Amino acid sequence: MRSRALLPFVIAFAVSACSEEPRDAQVAAPRQGMMDGMPADARGMRKVATFDADVLVLKRRNYGGLFGDKLSEYSPVDLAVAWSEGARAEVHSQIDIRQSGRFYYWRAGPDAWQDPRVRRFGKNSANWHLIPANEAIAERIDDIDENEIVGLKGYLVDIDGPDGGRWRTSRTRNDSGAGACEIILVTEVRAYDEAA
Repeated sequence: MRSRALLPFVIAFAVSACSEEPRDAQVAAPRQGMMDGMPADARGMRKVATFDADVLVLKRRNYGGLFGDKLSEYSPVDLAVAWSEGARAEVHSQIDIRQSGRFYYWRAGPDAWQDPRVRRFGKNSANWHLIPANEAIAERIDDIDENEIVGLKGYLVDIDGPDGGRWRTSRTRNDSGAGACEIILVTEVRAYDEAA
């Protein structure tokens, strides 16, 4: 009998925990500086650009274990992120986002398509494969949650793995489809508080 009395409270708590208000973020586009002629490291990673970004995390997907793939040996986490107008609540709140198979997918209803910012959302969002530079950075990445504003600094990298795996990072924020994800060797994680 006691458990029945608690059921409405448990349901109300679960609904409130899952219905967090969309975060409104004012963050600029990511910054990068191309690098030429960098050699690959022992794991087959070659730095192709410096990279620094403050973004709104829209979705997060962990890889490894049963959901692992060859890239998860390097990158155990993907983040679907937005910046510029894509990070504004009135834009991303109109969009459904999901992640699967190292891609992110977004869609908007017919009414949302009337907003030109929604139609441009793909130019202000991306799916990023994060490679922690060390264990301390891995712990910081583990702490990143959806609907959080974070800063990530490091390098865009291409990977030629010793087992034959080969991955190329995107070098622009204007692409889409296969090959459009950034592969980031993360050397710094900045967490911003609610006032950011």
